[in-house]
Amino acid sequence: MISTRLTALTVAGALSLTACASADGGTDGSGPIKIGVVVPLTGPYSPLGTGDKAAIEQAVDAINDAGGVLGRDLEVTIKDDKTDVPQSVTEFNQLAADPSYTAILSSSFVSASTAAGPSAESNKIPTIALGPVSAFADGSNPYAFTGVAIPEVYAQAMVDYLAAQDYDTIAVGYSGDDVYGELGNDATVDAAEEAGIDVVLDESFDQSATDFTPLVSKVKDAAPDAFLVWGAGPAPVIITQQFADSGIPLLMTGAQASQLYVEPAGDAAEGVTLTSSIAVPGRELPDGPLKAVIDEFTGPWLEAQDTYPPQFAFDGVTAVQLLAAAIEEAGSADREAVRDALESLDVLTPTGRFTFSADDHAGLDTDAVAIVEVVDGDFKATPYSRDRFETDLPE
Repeated sequence: MISTRLTALTVAGALSLTACASADGGTDGSGPIKIGVVVPLTGPYSPLGTGDKAAIEQAVDAINDAGGVLGRDLEVTIKDDKTDVPQSVTEFNQLAADPSYTAILSSSFVSASTAAGPSAESNKIPTIALGPVSAFADGSNPYAFTGVAIPEVYAQAMVDYLAAQDYDTIAVGYSGDDVYGELGNDATVDAAEEAGIDVVLDESFDQSATDFTPLVSKVKDAAPDAFLVWGAGPAPVIITQQFADSGIPLLMTGAQASQLYVEPAGDAAEGVTLTSSIAVPGRELPDGPLKAVIDEFTGPWLEAQDTYPPQFAFDGVTAVQLLAAAIEEAGSADREAVRDALESLDVLTPTGRFTFSADDHAGLDTDAVAIVEVVDGDFKATPYSRDRFETDLPE
């Protein structure tokens, strides 16, 4: 278990830029501790990466202002993968091959993070995915962890909600050219079958498309109790707009838990229900350890950004907190020592309590997921989640 001091300093402080490289320091016990970061800052998934980047910078600056980790500053080098898998792997490989780097935070673009997994293992560098990478969950890659609830967890949480609402049927649309969409769809279909919910339509879509009228028409014809979309980037915004007059409840995932979904979707987003990190409706949580950790991060963020953090910002600060905790636990910035510490970590973060083990490199369960609704352009916990907050919160 990490100290309460580290928990506080990893989520406190003001936003500032610390993403730079230096020729000295690294894993040898002197100088700054260097961490590589690969995120989509341009391209269709840039909303994910920009939130990650800002939160990582805020968290790192806070740690350094409080004296660093093991008395050493953290120093991050942030690379743009341009929402492109080969580019992401190239950037990851360059960082991993440099022995002065202790660890890497891999892309929030799930397909890119998944593709970087073999490099993490071959270079023996601890890696925490900023996206929900199911391939890292079982620990078969000893160096790869995921710092976000995986699609299987989100799918189960959504199906639990649908069952509690007595929904009998559901339609699912998913991005067929992205690992996130494919795995989310498969997990939803499996969970729905077990819950006795009939999947009346299961349809892939091209996430680069700009017209989803054929998909929308098929969903309307199927007349399900609800329509769930697994995807990221602009496509879910367009689907939301084109589905607005259907009269069928629309469901989204944590990839849309951001104003960068709500604002372009406009009035069409009102009433949309989403799965999200437990931190997204953090203002509505009862007082307790989790809310305290969330508030320590959101206070400085609100001062700097003038808006509540999106899902991706919480993912970014969580990843930094996990790495800082592992380095402190290891008492070293050595790659192998940090990897070993990660695998036994038990720590409360803004997105839930992570309990990693040799065969669990995901570390989160459905208690780390909230069901929220877009109300007046903001994310509010549903009555279903507010009831769960009273009895089923990570502590």
